[in-house]
Amino acid sequence: MAVEALHTGSSAAPSRRRGKVLEQAIFDAVVEQLATVGYAGLTMDAVAATARTSKAAIYRRWSNKAELVVDALDNALPSPDELPERDSVREELIELLREKADVLNSQVGRAVQSLLAEIDRDRPFMRLVDERVFAPRQDVFRRILERGVARGEVRKGSVSPLVAGIGPAMLVQRFLGDPSPVPHDLLVAVVDDLILPLIRP
Repeated sequence: MAVEALHTGSSAAPSRRRGKVLEQAIFDAVVEQLATVGYAGLTMDAVAATARTSKAAIYRRWSNKAELVVDALDNALPSPDELPERDSVREELIELLREKADVLNSQVGRAVQSLLAEIDRDRPFMRLVDERVFAPRQDVFRRILERGVARGEVRKGSVSPLVAGIGPAMLVQRFLGDPSPVPHDLLVAVVDDLILPLIRP
């Protein structure tokens, strides 16, 4: 979801924005606030001001900050229900990593980075984020690999949580260690040098 939509959506009069349009403006405001002040600094007042709506409009939809942030992240990240459709498992894995790298290279990535800093300070919140946002998207890798088994491209018995987690783990490690954009060559190397040797028939 393009965070840039914040500026387009928030330019309209608040009274004319309802339903999904207003909801998207609020989600974009959350991502912007996370990227600039982090989860600890994010307030409902600031989100309302950034989205150019009222705090009451936010509380009608979300009872607390944690639920709002989780829904905003779920909205901003690629849907776990959409699997790449390519000619091979290799191409699908690279495409999926590219989609995730594009997100990490955006303002949404900076928002995610701010949340990772909260792991030790607010464990119940991070468990909620992991259950509702991160875990379903990591499962996409397993589903692609299982589909590859059915097509004869992936060795039966080779798919495990560890193998499915290699791609996301490598992306996060690179993202946290280097703020520059994730290069395409790295994505190809993760697939060709780390994942494929473990799953080839």
